[in-house]
Amino acid sequence: MSYTGTMRGAFYEPGNNKVVLKDTPIPTPTAKQVLLKVAAAGVCHSDVFFLSDAVPDPRTYILGHENVGYAVQLGSEVTGIVEGHLYAVWTAVPCPRAIAGFPPLSDSIGIGENGGYAEYLVVNASELVPVPRGLAPEIAACAADSLITSYNALHNVAGLGPGTTKSVLIYGVGGLGHQAVQLAKSYGAKVYVCDFKPEARELALSLGAEQAFDNAGLTAAVNDADNPFTVDVAVDFVADTQSFQLNIDAVKRTGSDLSSPGGLVVLVGISGEQLSILPADFVSWHVNIKSSLYGTIDDLKACLDILAHGTVKPIVSTVTLENVNVALDALKANEVTGRMIITPSMVRAV
Repeated sequence: MSYTGTMRGAFYEPGNNKVVLKDTPIPTPTAKQVLLKVAAAGVCHSDVFFLSDAVPDPRTYILGHENVGYAVQLGSEVTGIVEGHLYAVWTAVPCPRAIAGFPPLSDSIGIGENGGYAEYLVVNASELVPVPRGLAPEIAACAADSLITSYNALHNVAGLGPGTTKSVLIYGVGGLGHQAVQLAKSYGAKVYVCDFKPEARELALSLGAEQAFDNAGLTAAVNDADNPFTVDVAVDFVADTQSFQLNIDAVKRTGSDLSSPGGLVVLVGISGEQLSILPADFVSWHVNIKSSLYGTIDDLKACLDILAHGTVKPIVSTVTLENVNVALDALKANEVTGRMIITPSMVRAV
């Protein structure tokens, strides 16, 4: 079946701090591509960052990099993809419109190439991973960015896994952080959180966190002269000057035993702030800093399995495509608890 006509899409346009909703032709898949009818697309802080123009992008494209959709049209050379089935999109395959000097993932689905804030999306067949049957699209979408990013930070970068005895601080209990709490708990970690929002702290406690700090509380705890708060790993989903320093303070005493690998801060959040590093402090306190970005296609498969087994249960709310700017504004204003999902069409395939 061939799809023609137009669809609605939410475009990033240079210099505009809101997406522009307009009609655009339904894309036609090439020989190795698949046309998806978008079922769910996650709303991400990265999109808020892009719209802030902190890093000017001269391209015009549809945003949305956390996507699942139903395969509705296959290119002539596509094999292994079943029409009508639901698939998650692994977004890390570069698109052809690379910009010199931009990082690799700036040339991918929803970040340079048209993404899922639309009714239809065309992707390479190699980017698709089947969603386990019975998993709702709005839940499955989380695997495509928010959960895979949390999984990579905890499992691959921090090296946590089932049976761990380490303690972890999750800084920022938003769309990613609340899933990170559940994943770390499932591994056996002792989990603490910090968030300025009371609702986020309450959510974290309900998900099994040992203690939930606000910034003032965490500042007092790490500076307690008699019993300073200390964890093995801090995962920073905010990455501003305050969160960076508090996370360093939380892990720095872990490295006092030189036989240990030292304390670890994993940077996940994207911000335009300049973070200060004093080598004397990092070396003398044995503090390690690592960054974490997205994950592999095998990580996506693992995350879909985690969701299918209910190990992580994302808290989601859905909004229509026409209200995408309302959703982005709410995220920018820190008014969202959990993950917000765009549902361009709630029609389910048979």
